Amino acid sequence: MNSQAERTRLAWRRTLLAVMVVGGIGAVHLATAGLVYLALAATLLTLIGCVPVAHRLWVLREAVPVATWEPAVLTCAGLLLSVSVLFAR
Repeated sequence: MNSQAERTRLAWRRTLLAVMVVGGIGAVHLATAGLVYLALAATLLTLIGCVPVAHRLWVLREAVPVATWEPAVLTCAGLLLSVSVLFAR
């Protein structure tokens, strides 16, 4: 049940969440400080940083097919990050 592939997939998922949380907190902090352009830059860098991790998760998911809700969670998290940066004042 606890295979190496499953542990690896969970580790990459934690990495993706950590990148999104740190980037999101930084972007929201910059937006509330009135530095909207830097907040947008931080959001863009966060999304760019998520691409290789998401690609690795995609490769692992293809290797061991499992039903997952991961794409929906990533989409919701990205939307919430975007909305919080755009409307934080």
